[in-house]
Amino acid sequence: MNYFSYKKFRNDSISAFILIGILIIYYFVFPAYFIPETTEDGINCGLPILGITLGSWIFGTFAGITTHIVWLYWKPKLVRT
Repeated sequence: MNYFSYKKFRNDSISAFILIGILIIYYFVFPAYFIPETTEDGINCGLPILGITLGSWIFGTFAGITTHIVWLYWKPKLVRT
């Protein structure tokens, strides 16, 4: 949705700032939502945390860059100035 607000700003560098914002969210915000709670009775292994964090980083980087590249190629067709 942020890419559609691009028409308001009329600046070519705003898409790079949107990409940076999306990547920051995928690196620091999303993994915290999916990390399981620790229990005092059980074994608190760090392996699920590692998998969730790396999965979010890999998927987030791929999804963010793919969205950015698609936007750069389709922008002239979608946004008429």
